[in-house]
Amino acid sequence: MVQAINNRHGGLVISLDFELNWGVHDTNSYGQYHQNIYGVRQALPRILALFEKYKIHATWATVGLLFAESKAEMAHYLRCIPVKYEKMQYAAYSQLVKVGENEQTDLLHFGQSLIKKIKQTPYQEIGSHTFSHFYCLENGQTESDFCADLHATKMITEGYVPPMKSLVFPRNQVNTQYFKACQEAGFVCYRGNERHSLYAPQPFTKKSRLLGVMKWLDSYVNLTGQHLLMLEEIQQEPFMNIRASAFLRPYCRPLHFFEGFKIKRIKESMETAAKTNTFYHLWWHPHNFGKHIERNLAMLEELLHHYQHLHKRYGFQSYTMYEVATLCQRLHQQQK
Repeated sequence: MVQAINNRHGGLVISLDFELNWGVHDTNSYGQYHQNIYGVRQALPRILALFEKYKIHATWATVGLLFAESKAEMAHYLRCIPVKYEKMQYAAYSQLVKVGENEQTDLLHFGQSLIKKIKQTPYQEIGSHTFSHFYCLENGQTESDFCADLHATKMITEGYVPPMKSLVFPRNQVNTQYFKACQEAGFVCYRGNERHSLYAPQPFTKKSRLLGVMKWLDSYVNLTGQHLLMLEEIQQEPFMNIRASAFLRPYCRPLHFFEGFKIKRIKESMETAAKTNTFYHLWWHPHNFGKHIERNLAMLEELLHHYQHLHKRYGFQSYTMYEVATLCQRLHQQQK
């Protein structure tokens, strides 16, 4: 449900890319990241508890495969998505041989029980992270493949959650040529990348180690700005870009003594947004919190406590992605 929105104040937007092993199977050796994935079962309910405690509105961009009840159901839908990446290890279908029969036997690839917890928590929006963690900039895929993926999401979620309005492109591979297809599928908004060349959408083949290092550094030291979001820029496009401000990096033990810089950078940006009536969009994956769970949750609570302070002092609000889009639509109507 969209909250009653006060358009005089800016706000904190939170989105989470909920994908379990479907989001990392092609970047890690099998088993290498399992601790983080299994840890989602502990971390996700506690994230939701913090959101409820601080009245946080958040968008959970969910891979459609997590809605499946069985391996057979997954296979049924994946057969309808004929994507042929040049590197077929990117394809979700290639992972079916490693999938168990259901959530009771496979906690890495099924997520209905976790989706149910999200549904039961106030102020949460369930959006899409595509059905198969679809890569929109990799060689071999086509727009018709992407449309088939969107259709699979609609079919598997129908009647279980309200029609999805917010979309997050996997690996942040935003493809502007696919916007019309997204709108035709009922999506109203998406999460774009930070407005800086460091964060420009790229396929895997163009990523470099130096780029990764620079992004890490930017999380601790302000290299690229605060990436605050104004309603005026969102209104300019029919498929609304609820642009990211920052990725919430999880606790890193080797960088323990620098964690304070990361938190300080986020807090300062949130405060600037509160003072200037703009929006700050923070995002991460639940599996980022699957390791060092206590430290990551403590970090999150510190940030949410700061949000609470800004809410009381400046009227800073909490929004899902779709709520920001709805605010833009209302303001546009008022301006006519």
